[in-house]
Amino acid sequence: MSSTKALCLSLLAIGATLSLAGPATAEPDGDPAKYADFTDMFVNYTDPAALTAATDGKYIIVSPQGTSTTIACRGNGADVPIYDCMQEDPYGWVPLRKVDTPLGVAWSTV
Repeated sequence: MSSTKALCLSLLAIGATLSLAGPATAEPDGDPAKYADFTDMFVNYTDPAALTAATDGKYIIVSPQGTSTTIACRGNGADVPIYDCMQEDPYGWVPLRKVDTPLGVAWSTV
């Protein structure tokens, strides 16, 4: 099986699982094991505010959608750091990868 085909099948499986799980809740301070909407905690990498994201308690998003679509993560951002983030796009949910940068933590679709 080619790697492209395997990736497509994996994304379809993730999308099917997430569609059964329901939408993210709007309360990031709830159960840290459940997905919650953390979009407000992100700054687009092209925004000048990305330079001070870490000191402002924000995360950087490197994605074609920027902060225009929902970013859902697990954790609560307080006693449980956010983890396992995904972003909604026109085709479903895309997993985000955590990257440590000199400007702070960034989450990327690449």
